[in-house]
Amino acid sequence: ALGEDHPGLATHLKNLAGLLYAQRKFNQALPLLERAAAIFDKTLDPNHPHRKHTSDALLQVRKLATMPQTRETTITRTPRRYDTLLPGTRVVLQRLETRPELNRQTGFVKKFLDNKHRYEVQLDTKDAKPVSVSPQNLLQLSEDVAVLHRDSPLAGTITDSRIDDDSTIRFALRVAGRENLIWATESELRLPPGTVVTLVGLTSNPTLNGSRATIDSWDSSAGRYVVSVSAKKKVKLKAANVTVIL
Repeated sequence: ALGEDHPGLATHLKNLAGLLYAQRKFNQALPLLERAAAIFDKTLDPNHPHRKHTSDALLQVRKLATMPQTRETTITRTPRRYDTLLPGTRVVLQRLETRPELNRQTGFVKKFLDNKHRYEVQLDTKDAKPVSVSPQNLLQLSEDVAVLHRDSPLAGTITDSRIDDDSTIRFALRVAGRENLIWATESELRLPPGTVVTLVGLTSNPTLNGSRATIDSWDSSAGRYVVSVSAKKKVKLKAANVTVIL
């Protein structure tokens, strides 16, 4: 079990708050974020990105939680999207050819630009202006990602990806208490709820290939992810049929 001030507990609380935020349950998300922020403040370096991201999210949720009910009701009616990253999602830029100096810079999603099919991203760099980025040039800095097929269970945050000479994609995970990054293939990972994925390799329902959806949970009895394609459509998919590459 995790201690009361363990960073892993803060990560769980923040992920749960993110799900409540997506459901527009701001008052329920607020105390979870406050607790997560308090733990990160105690245990992490002042410049750690988790502290800044949680602090920014906390300010936003506090504003939404204190809005008049009429305003919150209006927000609740906004259709929930499952094919795009939520505002506030932490990302790292990668494989940019026109602006390679931005590769490996981190930031957070401000919004999805429907007319351009791109994301507006605010970089962490001081005084940086928002940049417009294609989905394929973003990698979600997903937290609480489980690493499978190891001697002992591990969970960490995706921080980077690479393509090996044999075209295998590997992801770097930073695990609390470990100095070195852990590199793993996607088949070795268990992605957490809230992760936006691309659907691939489907033969029974090929029209969904290339679509993006959001992971709800992992059904251990079925050995499949439960994925929301829309508010009314959920599907169960093998791990091989989802990829975090957008």
